[in-house]
Amino acid sequence: MVSTMDSAKILFSVLFLCVCYQVTQGQMAMDCCLEVNRKEIPQRVVTGYQPQVRGQGCSIDAMIFHTRKGLKLCAPTGPAWVTNLIKHMDKLTKMCHNTNFKGKRCRKVKPKHS
Repeated sequence: MVSTMDSAKILFSVLFLCVCYQVTQGQMAMDCCLEVNRKEIPQRVVTGYQPQVRGQGCSIDAMIFHTRKGLKLCAPTGPAWVTNLIKHMDKLTKMCHNTNFKGKRCRKVKPKHS
């Protein structure tokens, strides 16, 4: 038979674990750009990109470009070269999708995830 004292200890333990789990979930690190590099990134090294939106866990707006060497390069969202690089990657990704990502130009290009 479980005493009232034992029940209280069990209840306290369960509540403590739930609170610890919530705190841990809230402190999970996000992979965010903390600053951007304004130097133009060559098209030949980029394999994909993703936007970073301020207020969705990160403190600045940025465009994250993935490279053939597995790096993530942070760029500002406004300059023309960034827009041109995004257009180039969209065109390349579409072309690679049509060829099932086969061929030298499609090596390491990342498919778009909807």
